[in-house]
Amino acid sequence: MFVRYVRRGGVADDQPAQFPALKRRLVGRATRFGDICRGARGAIATLCQDFLLDGCTVLVHGHSPPVLDALRLAATRGKRLLVLCTEGRPDGAGLRLAGELAAAGVPARVLLDSAVAYSMGQVDVVLVGADLVAETGGVVGGVGTYQVALVARAMGKPVYVAAESYKFARLYPLGQKDIEQGGGRDVDFGDVPVPAGVDVEAPARDYTQSKYLELLITDLGVLQPAAVSDVLLHL
Repeated sequence: MFVRYVRRGGVADDQPAQFPALKRRLVGRATRFGDICRGARGAIATLCQDFLLDGCTVLVHGHSPPVLDALRLAATRGKRLLVLCTEGRPDGAGLRLAGELAAAGVPARVLLDSAVAYSMGQVDVVLVGADLVAETGGVVGGVGTYQVALVARAMGKPVYVAAESYKFARLYPLGQKDIEQGGGRDVDFGDVPVPAGVDVEAPARDYTQSKYLELLITDLGVLQPAAVSDVLLHL
């Protein structure tokens, strides 16, 4: 996202003498991007407060800065929340988030990824971030987001996505295989080694269709997933 923003409008220049000016332009864009990120996260955190009620239990998946900011803000406003953080294997994203929440005085528990359905009954809302918001209104997020949304829908729990508007993109994923995964990831299974001749499938991201999402909470406001295509016309 950072590179896409910094390169917006073109950066190519055939005249070497123009390099200093080009460098200044790129540095300026990078600085503005940082300001935009901070402003977007602040706006999202504020809007999330309408959905984080005092005494509620929130299930979160992954390590999302907007989600973290929203939960911290709720705590500073005196809201008593219990946050269930899925562990987020294999990189332990949920463990890191739980640690940051605890440091901010927000009660947090780490939940096994395999125990999402088991614990969903005590959850009031699901709050997740996104790596990308597709024109379809669906989101690409850390792997496991899709299954969390499926369980939430089956049990009648709302799923809210906290995402910055610069993550909106003109993409139409048709399924999980359309998601770019990047390089392979190492998975630590502890004392149990992977048997010889057995491969490990460890995708980094998955795609959640808009029909499983209640609302998108963005710096542009609270949106229905179906509104993303219209918003993209003006970005």
